[in-house]
Amino acid sequence: MTNNRKITLATAICSTVVVLVLLVVMIINFKRMKQSIQGTIGKSYFTIDELCASDTAKRKGIDNTPTPEIKAKLQALIDNVLDPARREYGSYILVNSGYRSPALNAAVGGVSNSQHLTGEAADITTGSIGNDRKLFAIIVQQGNYDQLIWEKPKNSLWVHVSYSTTGLQRRQILAYNGKTYTNITNNWQTYIA
Repeated sequence: MTNNRKITLATAICSTVVVLVLLVVMIINFKRMKQSIQGTIGKSYFTIDELCASDTAKRKGIDNTPTPEIKAKLQALIDNVLDPARREYGSYILVNSGYRSPALNAAVGGVSNSQHLTGEAADITTGSIGNDRKLFAIIVQQGNYDQLIWEKPKNSLWVHVSYSTTGLQRRQILAYNGKTYTNITNNWQTYIA
């Protein structure tokens, strides 16, 4: 075999390897792009701004701007509970209430030890009782929550969920009827049926 033929063969082999490597990179990038579009990699459905928005704060001129520490807790709530629940649920979820400054918490009649004050809680709903049951079950199954409350005062309904950044999650499940809280951790399926 002449040197020219050896060089040509080596060049052909190198070119083939380069093409194969580029093809593998393109396939990997295509899969990642597809997963990103489908919301499985790096997709955030909720925003900190959404968790701080409040009609009551706007109406009453209350500043509801979170501190950097509270923003970090809101992001942890999004990353660990809200976005995973949204991905599993597969459809839009409305935030009724997220972070509340002390003034806003007082204006809406929130309790003084509310996790809304620390950016660790959100009240969410799908807009229907049946779908809220499904969402509630998803969060229970995922298990990464501190407190989960089936809140049904009068004719409205929402799901309160919290995530603690300061320690282990209590995984406490309660029901609230507008007056009292009932621990339903061991019978939540029966209670919300």
